[in-house]
Amino acid sequence: MASVCLIPQMAISQDASEKMGRDKIAQEKMVDDDSPKRGDPDWLLPMPGLQPDPKIPSSKDVLRYDWGVDISDSFRIETYLRKLSNAAPKRSRFVRYGTTHEGRPLHYLVISSPRNIDRIDEIKSLGEVLADPKLPAAEHARIMDDFPVIVWLACAVHGNEISTSEAAMLSAYHLLADQRESMAAMLEKVVVVIDPLQNPDGRDRFVNVYRETRGVFPQSHATANEHTERWPNGRTNHYWFDMNRDWFRQSQIETQAKVAAYLQWQPQIYIDAHEMGANSSFYFPPPADPKNPLILPSQLNWFGKLGRHQAGWFDRYGFGYMTREVYDAFYPGYGSEWPTLQGGLGVLWEQASARGKIIDRNDDTQLTYRDGIRNNYVSALSTIEFAAAHRRELLQHFHRARVKAVREGSEGDLQHYFLRRDRPHRSADLAVMLGRNGIRVDVLTEPLQAETKNVRTGERSVSTLRAGTFHIPLAQPCSRLIEALLSRNIDMDETFLRKQLERNQLRLPDEIYDVTAWSVPLAFDVECHAAGQIDSIRSEPWRPDALGQPETIPPATIPPAKVAYLIPGTDGAVRLAANLLQQDVRLHVADESFVLGGRTYDPGTLIAKVADNDDKLLGRLRDAAAKFDVQVVPTDTAYVDRGAHMGGQKVRYVKPPKVLLVVHQPTNYSSGHTWHLFDQLLAYPTTRVNGGNFASVDLDAFNTIVLPDGNYVDHRNFAKSTRDKIQAWVRGGGTLITLRGATAWAASEPIGLIKNQVLKRKIPKASKASKKSSNASDEAFLEVTPDNVSGAFFRADVFGQHWVTYQYRPKFDVFYSGNLILGPTPENEGRSLVTFGTVIVGDETIGNETSGNDTSGNDTSGNGQDLLSSGFCWPENLGLLSGSPYAVHRSIGAGHIVAFVDDPNFRAMYPSLQRLFINAAMFGASH
Repeated sequence: MASVCLIPQMAISQDASEKMGRDKIAQEKMVDDDSPKRGDPDWLLPMPGLQPDPKIPSSKDVLRYDWGVDISDSFRIETYLRKLSNAAPKRSRFVRYGTTHEGRPLHYLVISSPRNIDRIDEIKSLGEVLADPKLPAAEHARIMDDFPVIVWLACAVHGNEISTSEAAMLSAYHLLADQRESMAAMLEKVVVVIDPLQNPDGRDRFVNVYRETRGVFPQSHATANEHTERWPNGRTNHYWFDMNRDWFRQSQIETQAKVAAYLQWQPQIYIDAHEMGANSSFYFPPPADPKNPLILPSQLNWFGKLGRHQAGWFDRYGFGYMTREVYDAFYPGYGSEWPTLQGGLGVLWEQASARGKIIDRNDDTQLTYRDGIRNNYVSALSTIEFAAAHRRELLQHFHRARVKAVREGSEGDLQHYFLRRDRPHRSADLAVMLGRNGIRVDVLTEPLQAETKNVRTGERSVSTLRAGTFHIPLAQPCSRLIEALLSRNIDMDETFLRKQLERNQLRLPDEIYDVTAWSVPLAFDVECHAAGQIDSIRSEPWRPDALGQPETIPPATIPPAKVAYLIPGTDGAVRLAANLLQQDVRLHVADESFVLGGRTYDPGTLIAKVADNDDKLLGRLRDAAAKFDVQVVPTDTAYVDRGAHMGGQKVRYVKPPKVLLVVHQPTNYSSGHTWHLFDQLLAYPTTRVNGGNFASVDLDAFNTIVLPDGNYVDHRNFAKSTRDKIQAWVRGGGTLITLRGATAWAASEPIGLIKNQVLKRKIPKASKASKKSSNASDEAFLEVTPDNVSGAFFRADVFGQHWVTYQYRPKFDVFYSGNLILGPTPENEGRSLVTFGTVIVGDETIGNETSGNDTSGNDTSGNGQDLLSSGFCWPENLGLLSGSPYAVHRSIGAGHIVAFVDDPNFRAMYPSLQRLFINAAMFGASH
């Protein structure tokens, strides 16, 4: 049988073709030559054999320039795709699926045959239908015979990766304008969903700077102004988040909207199109190591088939490409791995980027914007052709993958997860997040006794789970994603890890691309239990609006109090405090626990005194209690049974924070993650100040300063004179909070705002790989910065008698990345608030062997079990981290410094760490 083909004389192997059955499509020979014409910038833009419908507008018809002549902003992209859809209403649908933080629309264009567009809602429901293990044979046969495969093309989640969006417009034009019979047959077999621009805020940031800096003649030199983006560049969204790390966390509204749209469709192939450095070529799968062990072997096999097919197209035109050398398939927060763990095929593309119209490369060639468009366009056509040729096989594979997930979840050794609600808001937030991932979350309607394993500790016991406990059954189509998220550790390939250790010994850079751990029970510090088969569980689907904890008094009926209202210091309570402080409600906070009316109130409990506030207090409390789902307990007496007295020194007035947040240089884009916390989580105002202007700011207007991660050591505005200014401000009562790079600056020798030593490691002067002599003198070694930890969880101890550690248990797991390690806090120079655990490192210790973890939380090794909880860490770093502080407090005069060795707000991923930061920011001015 002849296969469907979009370019002339393109040979497709029998292995790469589906038997076309009754749909016999004759391959059309095109007249025009499509052989390489490198001197012609319009070559293949579009394909020369295209027989365009004049009613379908091209780029020039709508935008007044040809493909790739200019870099289109988000408005022009939307305008063009709307025009396309309007010109072909029977073969397309233009759908708005969300809005960015800056108010720009998010949209996709659906393209298929008229018959498929007419039944598009039925096609969208296939994802759930094909996950049914009891799908009747007749229904299965009907789907395999008659339904199209779904291919989703997603572009520019990083806004400055520019050619992908233009290629999406050209691909859409090709699919709708091509009048050949082969294209009509193709679209009977494929539904194409094109999301041209996932990050319009970032793209417009890039395009605006490009337009401001370009001249009449495009400049190819890499340092030319038009290639130099301003801080924070166009990669990130409004809050400077890298949304290609946000797929399961979904902290950003753009990601939430995208994932919701994805789950409506459940595509069999999801293309995640990116750009990389100008000196590269084009990457497509198979992926590099390490690979997530939860990816099916059959999925890896499909990546190989698709990669070989795409290589055939690239070979024809002489396009350069690579596979397997870089870009792993490990972290489930990527736009390629998350869809794969849903049962589809998540496919990453990376095109070398001109970051403008043209750029010089290191090999004495030049790369143009049109080159990137051309490669992405050809890749899109290649993938659509592949999907059409393998329609039945892809649908069959998708069905089997999702049915296998359901079956394994109901028959395997691991069948259930349970989330306790002892941290009511934290566990509810986690349940909401899981639900957004398409994961079914139930809630126990009756108490349950079952043998379970504590995911964090690995301990097995018979647990009593109360009614209201969250229940996540694994008998779901996305059970592999559930396991990836809720397990304590996902093992990296041992061969890969040993290779990294060998490279490290040879002073070669490691090949670890991103974080090595992400366990969400650890990130939220929520107690999670795993279980096998349980004979009887009484539960019901959980409603996300049923947040928080059972309330003793419904908010609307909180009775009046004569003396005060007590608010236990949950996560919801600090959000309530941020809300009430802006309404001029006077609050106090207890530094120590107290007992009143037989009930114990922990440190961090908020107190709203009736005498301190006006007659609107009760109404405001009722409204806030309902909004933030917190308990408010009225009391008619201030006489406590024991503990902190309401009128004593252990109960502090909550002074409203006046926050200065440094952004722009010298910070990095993660400063936006702290901005996001204030804006979106606390809904509390900050004054954001460019670091370049910091030296001229009147600090007396603020009582709290946050210095996010960045390179302050080398910035002229953070020299010793600025240190003196900050130190005087702290001495007068200010609270300074430093994160990661700012902490390195604060601890550096010329600054000395905190007195902890920055630790180094010793290597032999001759060779790092040479054996160390036990009697060698110190002069034989060099002190160097520790190796970078890509991101792992470590066990930590908490000093609980401090306002920064309100509501913390004595031990929890800290996510840490980077290479800043501090020595112990000197006596009389502060206190370590959170301290990494201790470790004994064996000669052969490596990451997963050190943690001794399996995917459900076993702890099988003595080495490192008191420190590394999940992920990979260099053995030498374990010794340095052992007993070192994660968070430090130092008093200077009437004020405070709270220093973190990492960024607790990074990617909004770690609520367990964010609470430390929130306590420091919200209550520092009160102490």
